Amino acid sequence: MSFYGEDLDPRDARIYCLQLANINTPDGDFGFIVGADGVFEDITGKRWVGSQLIRPGDDEFAIDGVAPTGSLALSFFQDPDAPDLVAQVRALGSQYIQGRKIQFFVQPGREIADFYAPKVAPRPVMTRIMRRIIYNLNDAQDRSLTLTYESAFEGRRTSRRLVYNETDHGLLIGARDPSLRQIPTQNFQEEPLFG
Repeated sequence: MSFYGEDLDPRDARIYCLQLANINTPDGDFGFIVGADGVFEDITGKRWVGSQLIRPGDDEFAIDGVAPTGSLALSFFQDPDAPDLVAQVRALGSQYIQGRKIQFFVQPGREIADFYAPKVAPRPVMTRIMRRIIYNLNDAQDRSLTLTYESAFEGRRTSRRLVYNETDHGLLIGARDPSLRQIPTQNFQEEPLFG
């Protein structure tokens, strides 16, 4: 079975995918369309609100002592007559989302009518754990909120702690390999070939 389902061919030039992000909070789940304006209702009835101002960051690797993170950012100009969004989010604090799930989905479709009456459910791509919110106040009205979450490469720094023996190798391949009984169990010491 294909990730897109039996009825969708991902090589079809007419296939499009909306990038969706679902944020879990104590007040419920909130769905966002990443990088596209509008409101979308999937076949389950869940509403996803989108903006071109929402953009994903790059997932980092655990290299040079940097802890890997991913991010989702919202950059905007603060309307002086509108409520201060940064102040509202700051009042909630990072504990509002810390340790909760952020899920990413794609919503495949074949034509623009699928945006108004979808035929398939969003496909889950990745689930991560949110860490904190970063506020950036560049000048009088330029604002950004960045939600950070564990990277897709979070487990890279965690070793599987398997030994190259019959038992542990069997866990990797699903069957025991009796030839590994012959592997040396002591450190090999080189012997000089010529006296």
